[in-house]
Amino acid sequence: MKKKQKRKPAHGLPCALHWIVALALSSPLTSRQAWSQIITDRNAPGQLRPTVLSTANGVPLVNIQTPSAGGVSLNRYSQFDIGPQGAVLNNSRKGASTQIGGAVPGNPHLATGSARVIVNQVNSQHPSHLNGPIEVAGQRAEVIVANPAGIRANGASFINALGATLTTGVPVMSNGHLDAFRVTQGMVSIEGLGLDLSGADHARILARAIEVNAGLWADHLTVLTGSNEVKALASGADATATPIAGTGSAPDFLLDVAAIGGMYARHIFLRGTDKGLGVNLDGTLATRKEMELLTDGRLVVKGSVHSDGHLSVKAAGIDNAAGAQIVARQGLSVQTPGELNNAGLVDGANVSVQAALVHNTGRLYGDQLAISAERVVNAENAVIAAR
Repeated sequence: MKKKQKRKPAHGLPCALHWIVALALSSPLTSRQAWSQIITDRNAPGQLRPTVLSTANGVPLVNIQTPSAGGVSLNRYSQFDIGPQGAVLNNSRKGASTQIGGAVPGNPHLATGSARVIVNQVNSQHPSHLNGPIEVAGQRAEVIVANPAGIRANGASFINALGATLTTGVPVMSNGHLDAFRVTQGMVSIEGLGLDLSGADHARILARAIEVNAGLWADHLTVLTGSNEVKALASGADATATPIAGTGSAPDFLLDVAAIGGMYARHIFLRGTDKGLGVNLDGTLATRKEMELLTDGRLVVKGSVHSDGHLSVKAAGIDNAAGAQIVARQGLSVQTPGELNNAGLVDGANVSVQAALVHNTGRLYGDQLAISAERVVNAENAVIAAR
């Protein structure tokens, strides 16, 4: 019987192709690996287009544009996606050593000096994917990522940043200074490996809506949701927000923290401004010091809101579900012009409750407890007590 001879591949190409295909099939790109593109906006003026290069070890290197008289480097992109390897924003005139990119050369755009604020403004119909670290080479600076189409963080962090801001707002400049952000649309979502903002002194998330399905870590964290014109670079109560008209369909919520999600910081200031839109907390909000939680909509807690310091909660209405807790080791203030429905635990050292109606089927404690309400309903087996 005649043996069937195998066809030899011409020049080895089919074999090479076979191995390439096999490798591709055996090593599929994950959603985190696939996103690593930083593309300047070719429609932007030349002085607003940064130069995108690469470090010796393959990390994207962005030579930011020349700062304004106010120290603001405004950079426009059509795509700003960070892969797990991260990216370096070059704010060094003479070269610098970086953690993720090694040694980088000087940025020729910085002949007049380094930037104090680095704005990365994205003009796209697609959200930005931040799946790795963003490092500032050279002088520390405020780093801003602004994309009205949204921002998705999955393993994002910041290195050598004075402050970090993620926003779906449009930057507003005035006489070379960053004046405000106009937020009318867009969502910031945190998923997978989460978002670590603890490398910055101050962190801000400014968006029409925020979805937290993973951990978020920070030192001083300011979160503002809703359609607003927000004062730029301000933190905490100084981050004033003026309501403006939104665009497109309204979101279902202002802030949604899933059971697997959480915000952990030394200080948290959280404000939701769109009336009628609520805040859902199925996960954890925790601070080592103060926390202020304000919303013009309804607050629904199914997880844990905990502060080792003072905690202030103010909403149009408050539901604290069975198994949920609103707890402060020091002062706790709970205010609503509507109902406080407590089926869980409300507890603190010095507790003040103000509401039209307090309906308690859970436990309402305080070392000192003061309740101001038009009506208090305490169900059988429920507890309202000062220790």
